[in-house]
Amino acid sequence: MANADRDSETGARVWTGAGGGDLDAPLRQRRPRRPVRRWREAACGLTGVLAAGALGLGTAGCARAAPDRSGTAAVEARPVASAAPVASAAPVASAAASAGAAASAGAAPTADAAPAVSAAPAATPPAAAAAGWRFESSLGVQIEVPADWAVNDYGCNMSDRPTVVRAQVYQLACLTPEKPTKQVAQIGADAPEEVKKGPEFTRRDVSLGGVSAERTEGRGADGRHFGWLRIPSRQILISVRTHDPELTRRILDSAQLVGVDHNGCPDRRPSKAAHPGARSAMAPRDPASISICYYGPRGDVLRTSARLSGREAAELAAALGSSRPGPNPDVDPKQCLHPPAPPPADAVLLVEDAAGKGAIHVAFSGCTGRGLDNGALRAHVNLPIIQRIMIPLGTGFTFNGDLSP
Repeated sequence: MANADRDSETGARVWTGAGGGDLDAPLRQRRPRRPVRRWREAACGLTGVLAAGALGLGTAGCARAAPDRSGTAAVEARPVASAAPVASAAPVASAAASAGAAASAGAAPTADAAPAVSAAPAATPPAAAAAGWRFESSLGVQIEVPADWAVNDYGCNMSDRPTVVRAQVYQLACLTPEKPTKQVAQIGADAPEEVKKGPEFTRRDVSLGGVSAERTEGRGADGRHFGWLRIPSRQILISVRTHDPELTRRILDSAQLVGVDHNGCPDRRPSKAAHPGARSAMAPRDPASISICYYGPRGDVLRTSARLSGREAAELAAALGSSRPGPNPDVDPKQCLHPPAPPPADAVLLVEDAAGKGAIHVAFSGCTGRGLDNGALRAHVNLPIIQRIMIPLGTGFTFNGDLSP
């Protein structure tokens, strides 16, 4: 269902997913429609690889760029390849970019609603996931899933592969029915109407770190074993559908509320950017790791995260360090409605090196206040940098204006 504050957006926007409307897409003023232009295919290549202790299997990222780069673009969430069993975060995604409003691009925001209050019973990252499993986190909740499951292989053109679904945000809008062969673990907005009822389903009250929750399990008419974990006070629903009752139980049992997730990302957006070497460079040359914490343009809750190390972390740091100095210019107000104040950073990069830990705030989805900020220096953000940040997350996103390097 669409939120009321979406009334000013283009009427062609299509909504997908369960629960409330997405909170990520920035509010835009209605503008006269321009003719839709055909996309041109950009080169396909490996845009980013997630390494979390070991190199995971990746997919090539193929972006579609628009001839006119002055408008708004949406990048869809696409299925990502599975991680290596020892990896603890989401692997590579592929993405497609389009010009014009998100609806014109055929991209639709999925439903992830922010919790009403912070879920922070755990202030430090949890221990490593069990062998053959990996952590996934979103909205202040963390679960374990089999390490070979995909990320966001759900919705338009989804395959039969097992997948975790979290923070899809934007994806192409088409009808691909979910088959009984599909196995899914989803973290999303609370949707009580989705929890099945009947004699074949058992419901019980449980506690998650001292927070009241409702757990329902049973076998559906299609033969799959269903499970739901509702956390009403956090407005969150974890939904699981598998072929094995023990697998469903194991995933539900692993759920926990976290203040800091497995990648070191806090469940609430950090308020200050800083790094010990901030005055000399935007990012250190040789980072031990970079945690990517994605919060989106609206709300402060963590949508999802990933961690880069080795070559991938060094390449992102080099891209950050070579960006043009100073913030990006604001988008022409004739093309994009300027808010009273710049929106917060879409993503926060937690950088660790020999000098210590620091944060780099990255803002790109709004019309104003775009750029990189490490607390002492500001620099331009560009599409290649955004891709290096967002592709490991497997999450769709939008941006405004010209973000060429």
